Amino acid sequence: MKKIVLPLLVYLIVCIIVVFIPASEGYNSSWTWKLLIGQILAIPISLIVLMVTIYVSKKPSHGRNSIDIYKS
Repeated sequence: MKKIVLPLLVYLIVCIIVVFIPASEGYNSSWTWKLLIGQILAIPISLIVLMVTIYVSKKPSHGRNSIDIYKS
């Protein structure tokens, strides 16, 4: 559960930013179009953040067993 909180937060932030920035002349009146484009941008960004989060959380553990190997 902790691994998915950061990508969801990034997804929401990107969608909110895209809705509030100005768009082209014909598309500026429709917030649904801007939200669709925002989701197209936010999904790959949140997947990248998810992969980085999983990679960082899988650090190799240097516990007692790895130290005992060198003492033998």
